[in-house]
Amino acid sequence: MKFLRAGIAFAAAALLTTGCGYVAPVMPPQGWIYADISAPMDIDVDQTVVTGPRMGEAESTSILALVATGDCSITTAAQNGGVNTVNHVDYAYMNVLFVYQKFTTRVYGE
Repeated sequence: MKFLRAGIAFAAAALLTTGCGYVAPVMPPQGWIYADISAPMDIDVDQTVVTGPRMGEAESTSILALVATGDCSITTAAQNGGVNTVNHVDYAYMNVLFVYQKFTTRVYGE
């Protein structure tokens, strides 16, 4: 019985402390079972062009919150889309039971 309680406490602590580690200016609601959300990376949009003729993406993934790989930098996203001047940046986050997580940076520009 003590082992079961310790296991439940450990699982609860792991779930409560697991996250993507990124705090954006806009954080949509998170889902513990499933989440697939998009939001802006920045909210300073004074005369910002929010679309462009080109769009590039870069992503990183995590499995069981134990192994994470990828390059989701703005530079990589711009290079992947052939964007030379970045006008706007969004991100997308997907989570399935904290078993699989994906963070995608999307850049828009010319």
